Amino acid sequence: MRLSQRLQAVAPSGTMAVTSEIFRLRASGVRVLNFGAGEPDFETPERIGAAARRAIADGQTRYTPAAGLPELREAITAKMWRLNRLEISPQQVVATTGGKHALSLGLMALLDPGDEVLIPVPFWTSYGAMVRLAGGTPVFLPTAAEDGFKLRPDQLAAAIGPRTRALLLNSPSNPTGAVYSATELQSLADVIVGATNVSLLSDEVYELLHFDGPRPPHILTLRPELRAKSLIINSVSKSYAMTGWRVGYAVGPEAWIEAMITLQGQTTTGTSSISQVAAAEALRGGSDEQAMVAEFRRRRAFTCERWHDLSGVSLVDPGGAFYVFPDVRRLLEGSPKGREVGTTARLCEQLLAEERVALVPGEAFGAPGYVRMAYTASLADLEEGMSGIKRMAGRLATGVA
Repeated sequence: MRLSQRLQAVAPSGTMAVTSEIFRLRASGVRVLNFGAGEPDFETPERIGAAARRAIADGQTRYTPAAGLPELREAITAKMWRLNRLEISPQQVVATTGGKHALSLGLMALLDPGDEVLIPVPFWTSYGAMVRLAGGTPVFLPTAAEDGFKLRPDQLAAAIGPRTRALLLNSPSNPTGAVYSATELQSLADVIVGATNVSLLSDEVYELLHFDGPRPPHILTLRPELRAKSLIINSVSKSYAMTGWRVGYAVGPEAWIEAMITLQGQTTTGTSSISQVAAAEALRGGSDEQAMVAEFRRRRAFTCERWHDLSGVSLVDPGGAFYVFPDVRRLLEGSPKGREVGTTARLCEQLLAEERVALVPGEAFGAPGYVRMAYTASLADLEEGMSGIKRMAGRLATGVA
């Protein structure tokens, strides 16, 4: 059987490859400390589960409109005002099967073959493939640890060309945890406003997972002119511990949203009716997510401290999400043993084989020499995992400067 040419430009997800190996090991009875998965280890809050059970009892088990249940679209509209101070209508909202699907639909609606999307590096592992599947060309813009892994406005302005159609911005960031300040968002917004044919795709799935001070204002409140050419991507997965419920959403100009609804109607039809009811309850807000953020803040402090204690490693402390993204290049380059391992992909394989600790190599995010660790585990598991990482680092560290 001949498969399509489009698959030539798409590789399996780097994070899902790690997850598959963990499942394989666990199925054979091996205990693995999994810091590779990008999902909270908390249970979905009871109020959300109760809403889903009521939906089943009430017979809400049929197809929904392709745009999503009215109650979910209204809950999203209310949340956008309450948390983001953006006044929108339900007609500017589409509910999707996870945030990834929202971004896929948004790209498919926007791009023609050869159109370019600017993506800061390090990037979430699926961005490039999603742009290619939509017919576009990803253009990767390296960022620097000295800048907190954040794109500078001069970089953005220099990268915009005749085929540029969008900037894909993620704050808080996966994998670095970088959070753009109001000033930084304003500077990027100024560049996009001045670029007539360039839109903004704002991936905000970690928006509640912000740890230092008040959340920055939404970028669209800083330059309201951007609203006419911006698409917000969000989800209930990360902020409400609902990764398996598969509900995301997009907010944007009505024409863009209508195009996405048309595409969804011809592909998935829509996401689970029961999950949509649960998502509406999640977005109405509660105290559960505040407790989860407080616990992640505690874990972040613990995890960062342990990484800073390791020789041959440097780390920019994250401001949000639930990842650390340490630079381990000196471990690999500074000793014969490290050079023998060679790459962070091989380092992560060895760490899993020898210490049963799972991380994701930086190659998955366009940043070889780094590793991503999700602190989505108990402090006891984090302590045990960091002990294993320390042992591995010790075996590699001979001769590290």
